[in-house]
Amino acid sequence: MKKRRSENADDTKLIADDTKQIEDDTKLIEDDTKQIEDHTKQIEDHTKQNKRRQSSWDPNS
Repeated sequence: MKKRRSENADDTKLIADDTKQIEDDTKLIEDDTKQIEDHTKQIEDHTKQNKRRQSSWDPNS
C-alpha cells in the first residue's frame, strides 16, 4: 500500500528522533567507559604506591 506523504514524513521524523537518542545513549556509554578507565588507572597507581610503601617498611624500626 502507498503511504501518504505525511505518514512518510512522520516515519522519517521518528527514525531521526530514534537515531538521535541512540547517539545520545552511545555518548553516555562512552563517557561512563572513560570514567571507569580513569578510576581503574587511579586504583592501579594507588596499588603500586602501596606496594612500594610495604616493601620499604621495616617492621624492626
